[in-house]
Amino acid sequence: MSIKKIAAFSVGIALMFNATAYGNSLYNVYDLTSQTRLSTGVTHESIERYTSIGWMNINVIRADLTDKYTNVEPINNENGVSNRAPLSAMIKSSGAIAGVNGDFFYMGDPTYTYGALIKDGNVITSPLPYSYGYPTVSRLLNGDLNISVWNPKIALYTADSTAFDITVFNKTSSLEWGPTILTSDWNKTSPGFQSKDIVEVVVENNIVTEVRKNQPSVVIPDDGYIIASSNAATMEQLQQSFIPGQPVSLNIELDFSPDQVDWSYGALNYLVKDGQLNDVSSEVLGAHPRTAIGFNRDNTEMIMVTIDGRNKDYTGVKQTELAEIMMSLGAYNAVNMDGGGSTTMGVDFLKNSNITVVNIPSDGRERKIASGVGVFNTSPASDRVDRIEIIPEHESIFNNTETNLSFKFYNEYFTPLDVSPSDIKYTVSPEGAGKVVNNVFFPEKPGKAVITASADGAVGEVQINVLDKPSALKFNEELLVMGFEEKYEMGSVLGVDKDGNSAYIPSKYLSYSYRNRVGMVENGIFTSGDVSNIGAITASFEGAVKHIIVKVGYRYKTLNRFEDLKDLNLDLYPEGSKGNISITNDVVKEGSSAIKLDYDFTDMTDQSIAFIEFGKDQEGIRLEDKPKAIGMWVYGDSKNHWLRTRITDAYGNQIKLTFADEVDWTGWKWVEAHIPDGTAYPVTLKNIYLAEINETRKDTGTIYIDNLRIMYEPNDKELGLREESVFVDSMKSGKISDFTEKLIIKEGKIEMQKDKGNIIAIEGIITNGTMSASNTTMWNNIKNLANYKDKILVLSLNNSMDSINDEREIKILKEILEKASADNQVFVVYEDSQENTFIEKGIRYIAYDDTMEIADTDSGIKYKN
Repeated sequence: MSIKKIAAFSVGIALMFNATAYGNSLYNVYDLTSQTRLSTGVTHESIERYTSIGWMNINVIRADLTDKYTNVEPINNENGVSNRAPLSAMIKSSGAIAGVNGDFFYMGDPTYTYGALIKDGNVITSPLPYSYGYPTVSRLLNGDLNISVWNPKIALYTADSTAFDITVFNKTSSLEWGPTILTSDWNKTSPGFQSKDIVEVVVENNIVTEVRKNQPSVVIPDDGYIIASSNAATMEQLQQSFIPGQPVSLNIELDFSPDQVDWSYGALNYLVKDGQLNDVSSEVLGAHPRTAIGFNRDNTEMIMVTIDGRNKDYTGVKQTELAEIMMSLGAYNAVNMDGGGSTTMGVDFLKNSNITVVNIPSDGRERKIASGVGVFNTSPASDRVDRIEIIPEHESIFNNTETNLSFKFYNEYFTPLDVSPSDIKYTVSPEGAGKVVNNVFFPEKPGKAVITASADGAVGEVQINVLDKPSALKFNEELLVMGFEEKYEMGSVLGVDKDGNSAYIPSKYLSYSYRNRVGMVENGIFTSGDVSNIGAITASFEGAVKHIIVKVGYRYKTLNRFEDLKDLNLDLYPEGSKGNISITNDVVKEGSSAIKLDYDFTDMTDQSIAFIEFGKDQEGIRLEDKPKAIGMWVYGDSKNHWLRTRITDAYGNQIKLTFADEVDWTGWKWVEAHIPDGTAYPVTLKNIYLAEINETRKDTGTIYIDNLRIMYEPNDKELGLREESVFVDSMKSGKISDFTEKLIIKEGKIEMQKDKGNIIAIEGIITNGTMSASNTTMWNNIKNLANYKDKILVLSLNNSMDSINDEREIKILKEILEKASADNQVFVVYEDSQENTFIEKGIRYIAYDDTMEIADTDSGIKYKN
């Protein structure tokens, strides 16, 4: 196709958004990050970020724009930009190794992007007119980056110089208002006659070949285009002005000639401009899933980012928060792309066209979109192994156990390779240290073992620390309260040797015995019995012994049989939604009646919720003693909505509990919502509610609820278990009298004696199973521990770290403490009914029953618990 291109060179178009400074309202606690190198110039980062507004799931693609094997291009449906497709399909058909969704688009059919798409000097589609204010992001062939609002001028000239102004190129948004130009990049065939009158002029090699009215669609010439319109006046002009056999010319004026452009794509608005937060668009306010693309200061790196939302774990972010995040990731300039259900990032990790969607699309699946931005790897093919990574499941293990090994092989361009096991040589040193069988290392003596893998001259190695025998064992849970025939994964148990070194022991290496027939462990899974009982699991390995108390069955107390609607109320969100609660005798599980909840989620905005509120004035019901869970019978409708409850603790803090992530069943089912360990009792039951945050599930339905019960653990009884093995710490002392500095903790109060500044103590507060990110002072103190050197660092908790419900929080805390332990002695202490000491990765976790003392003495560090 030959198009005369006229460059409209301009000094620059003023941006429509003024720069504005925002306060840093988003507090970041910590990032749990993993990184994968995709090529010589492209990496993928997976970040779970704990912040003051909750958890964020952030995915980042970084593309080195100076790398000779790295290219960037807009991508779209292989059948033309008028057709939507999932991002993963666009990545696969284009051959990209990664990509994100593009800008806004028309949700109808045929679709069109709001912004421009240019690649390889070819204008695929023009941006909407300047008045819309959407910026275009462009990289010029000279390496410059430009983000500005374009003012496209497109004109069509007939043989007699009659001019037609064209509003947009390859978009059907103007079809009913004036002439529209469509090329084979739009679709393979023209719109054709469907239900509205249409005139289509076929142009090939700048010559009119046919003028068609109300004809079926026609193939669009590869070296030509279609001039189409459904506007009555325009149709008449087209028929009068374009004569088969006569020439026609098309002039496209953009802010840059396509010949100068490496690539261009559209965006919503500037988020960050010249290192400063910018004004945001009023079109997409609120917290939502987001996609953004940014560039570092010298425009040598592109940073593509998705942030998930409308999800039970991730709420999404505001544009201002997104801008702050982009700056934290290194963006000096950044734009907002389409978000919400369109937010998608795909990665071809293995370079085999199997695309992995790395984020969590809020629709529950990929949305079909109009365009994306892809990153391409053009490195040459090579089957020679250049890099070998050996990744052990555990770097420290006990003798006579095992650890799984993962092997990754790459060529010099970081392309993963499949290497036959017969082509790999494994060695373990020193001699007799162990062996590798089917990617599993089996140690044969204590000490350091170095595993080496070699292929094609490339070598990779890893060191494993093999411990002798454990002195003590520690499970994640020391008390299990379970229903009948429930399952619990034992997982690996932590062992500590006589010197305080720790390592995990696979469950299959433990020997198990049972007290009172509470159940059985098979293949690492404990299954509870089918009768109410209290007993124990006893695990042993190499002489170390540990008990887990097991309580099977609950004590139940019926809270409401739903015989009437007394002290029950219905509350709906958003306000004005429809719904109803009533007592029914038709669908009943137990007794003579049940409560019927009719809901209508069709008016959903960000979410829809139907609350059954308890209490005359919705004050809730205070629950006696210390219940472990709340249970009830639910007759589901298989519409996959979220079933939850809210309680408040003794301090008025709200806790949300889940009965079911999705009501995916029809008929009666017993469901339970467990109250987190560490909850401050007494608690008050506020409501039960059905909720939906997925826009694709706007529907109506009915569920039934019967016999709401509160569940308590069985009463204790003496079991007469044998004595457990314990770790004897060399730092532990029966009495501390001679010291240069001492810390005393009693009844939660910290006191220093002879304060020399060598002992640093801070407090950590666990409330309702979480160390809340809103407590910024606490987290700043904890993070600051890694900045000390040659100190005795003490983190005093109000409860065991095991009472934290979210494993990610525990991982964050342990990572910070492990960094601090590199240059300091670190203690984590908490009050408990029994004294206990455990050491993991050099950190002492100490339970004390009344008073904790830690002292610096002439003979070293001593403690008494």
